[in-house]
Amino acid sequence: RSTSKAESTPDPAEQVETPVENTIPWEVFTSEQVTLLLSLEPSAALSKLCELIPATETHINLSNSITADTYLYLLHFANRKQLNETKTGALLTLFKHLLAMIKDGKSLLEVVMESSQLLTCQKDFHPKMKMDFFSKEEVISVTEYLKSTLFQHFKLYRFTLSERQEDTIISLEKIVNTCPPLGTFDPPPLAEAISDHDIEVYLNAPPPESEKEEEEEGEEGVEVGEKEAAEPAPPVISMRNVQAVLDTVGGEMLDKLARDMSTKCAEKEGQYMNRLNKVKKSMD
Repeated sequence: RSTSKAESTPDPAEQVETPVENTIPWEVFTSEQVTLLLSLEPSAALSKLCELIPATETHINLSNSITADTYLYLLHFANRKQLNETKTGALLTLFKHLLAMIKDGKSLLEVVMESSQLLTCQKDFHPKMKMDFFSKEEVISVTEYLKSTLFQHFKLYRFTLSERQEDTIISLEKIVNTCPPLGTFDPPPLAEAISDHDIEVYLNAPPPESEKEEEEEGEEGVEVGEKEAAEPAPPVISMRNVQAVLDTVGGEMLDKLARDMSTKCAEKEGQYMNRLNKVKKSMD
């Protein structure tokens, strides 16, 4: 029985491990896509990146804009260092992994150690998969690039990628001021106006007589005046009364206008003071 067990147990040295295909370079883009991106101009490459990521509304979405710009700078770095599509794809995968760590709240030291261990093949990126695509000189160049970009501006990347962006609503609504409906004024606008009868009486009034004629006719008109006293004289509005009415109405309108201007000036002054206080706080 012991002999049969020994014969059935395979020798570990004779076991051959099945090679695992290293797919690290193609986790972000395929080989064809990386080759295409490396051959495009920056403006065309940025448009293609926004389509492939996808990164929509980069003009208002800060996280998508940073992701697309980061990949664009990596493509420029790869072209400058003459990296092939495999190394470029691995570099894109590495940056995607580091950006994900920043979004998860990892510290700068953790991100630096992670990138160092991956680039020097001290740690597997995936089981049985290492980033063994770069030479020693290329590892140094990639490390310097990480130092001058991601590590140097680490707090900026962490803030823009982890903080929720406030939504800014831009309204195209137009405000049209219209007259209020009939009967809403209190008092009505024409309540204090002069009637048509009073205006006609004023316009048709006879010219004033001189003092001498008044004295001469004074005695003669005594008797006539006594007779006509019983009859009411038609109302006559003098220029003084008209001027008094206009002064009253004009004074009320000017007072209301002054109050409105004072209120608006106070509101504007408060708004400007609030803005100045915010600017002062931000500068402090």
